[in-house]
Amino acid sequence: AIGTIVAFQIPDKFPASARIYVDTQSILKPLMAGLAVQPNVDQQVTMLSRTLISRPNIEKLIRMADLDLKSSTKLEQEALIDTMSKEVQIKSAGRDNLYTLEYANSDRDKAKRVIQSLVSIFVESSLGASRKDTDSAKVFLDEQIKNYEAKLEEAERRLKDFKLKNLE
Repeated sequence: AIGTIVAFQIPDKFPASARIYVDTQSILKPLMAGLAVQPNVDQQVTMLSRTLISRPNIEKLIRMADLDLKSSTKLEQEALIDTMSKEVQIKSAGRDNLYTLEYANSDRDKAKRVIQSLVSIFVESSLGASRKDTDSAKVFLDEQIKNYEAKLEEAERRLKDFKLKNLE
């Protein structure tokens, strides 16, 4: 009887999770540029967690999931950020570059919103990185085209000079 009463007193926790594919090489490569030894999977998960669950991303997550509606003071907002940083977890799903995002809360809808918002943040950040990569590749190609145009014009000028000197 006591065990039943205690069991009913424990609040329900609703876990929400999502499995995502993250190209760790594109995200972690700049961070690991100076390392001689490549980290193992656990170290990669830790680095990925620190990179993707950063303070700006947690703040964005809180706004997207409407968790900041109840916090009115700066102190409450800081506490919420700290709590979310600890409760949102990234774990390796066993395969390369496949990760599980996990969050549990007593409110089922809140847990679901948090995970959906976190997935949205990851998608937006990866799209932003792809756009930056595309833009930098375009700039690089434009510079290369200009260099080759200059070289071609110089070669054509030298050919013209050679033909003028050696008309006979």
